[in-house]
Amino acid sequence: MQHDYSPVQSSTRVFEIDAVRGFALFGILMMNIMSFAGPHMEDQLTMNTSDIYSGTNSIVIFLINTLVTSNFYTMFSFLFGLGFYIFLSRAEKKSGSTYLLFIRRMIILLVIGIIHAVFIWYGDILTVYAITGLLLIFFYRLPPKFNLAISFVILLLGTVFVLLLTLLMFSIRDVDMGALPASGYGVDMMAAAAGSYGEIISLNISIFGLMMTNNIVMVPLVLAIFLIGLYAGQKGYFERLSSIRGMLWKVVVLGIGIGLPIKLATGYGMTYGMDDPVWSIATMLAYTAGGPLMSLGYIALFLLILGRFEGLTRLLQPVGQMALTNYIMQSVLMIVLFFGFDLFNTIGAVWFPLIVLATFMLQIVLSHIWMKAFSYGPLEWIWRILTYGRILPIKK
Repeated sequence: MQHDYSPVQSSTRVFEIDAVRGFALFGILMMNIMSFAGPHMEDQLTMNTSDIYSGTNSIVIFLINTLVTSNFYTMFSFLFGLGFYIFLSRAEKKSGSTYLLFIRRMIILLVIGIIHAVFIWYGDILTVYAITGLLLIFFYRLPPKFNLAISFVILLLGTVFVLLLTLLMFSIRDVDMGALPASGYGVDMMAAAAGSYGEIISLNISIFGLMMTNNIVMVPLVLAIFLIGLYAGQKGYFERLSSIRGMLWKVVVLGIGIGLPIKLATGYGMTYGMDDPVWSIATMLAYTAGGPLMSLGYIALFLLILGRFEGLTRLLQPVGQMALTNYIMQSVLMIVLFFGFDLFNTIGAVWFPLIVLATFMLQIVLSHIWMKAFSYGPLEWIWRILTYGRILPIKK
């Protein structure tokens, strides 16, 4: 029996999903620019603070840590879970092994993520998505409420664990444990930024290795958000947005109403308190509670805005439709800007929003130009070819 592994062409593409994905890309860059522009990661390892993150610049960092960090990466995770459902539900309409197709898709994404992390930028998220995405196969046929309940339990357990660990650290903060040596784990970003491309690759490998250890802990939290996205897909919410406006408003009020106070606290800790072991632990609440709540609130609010301003959907849809290409492009542009032009650790954080906005506007223009002529982004096309094992037409 010959299997049909060609991608399902759908004339009912939900453009709002692409628009939300485009909006998420803007937030992803706003968060990541802290690491592109200066030794943010090294500062966290050594508990130092570069001048570009201190003083007046720290106000911008606080706003980013409160309104952006953990919120938009979580939004991206939600969209991944939703995209997982859409991919499998459409693939089932074709003959062949649906799960085998998805496994192949995730393995290719993992390879793309590793290439991105090693040769472009260490802060890759695709590898975590690919590894965690494989776990979603076990939840695809479970009832929607069950998936939502599992997600809630994971996030609740994570929150309780962080709170208990924070209390433990608080109770022993005055205990004399001796001088703890500050360690950068051999990471010297300033030397790498001023060095050759080979030194940048070496830096990427070193930090990516450290991050993968931390990402193992993050996998359950990412899975929890994936499951919320899967739940939304199973319930068909994005296919009937006009009929769930009341529910969206409730998500806005609860998500932002509860999440913002948590993020204000964790944003303060991430900006001003990372040299304190208590704060460094407490800021994990941004990933177990604050970020997920704010993310859902953002998504719901943005969908309501899209419902009122259809032009915004048309503006951002091409950006989100080629999200993989634009995500990698952001890394390339930022590395060229800050490393290629020797601007690393020289531009204050007050300029970050302007740089991000200018970069994102460029991506909007390029995405519109590309998608007028082609059906997929360049990396999306390669991803599809490798997934389906055949050359697919790219021109419209």
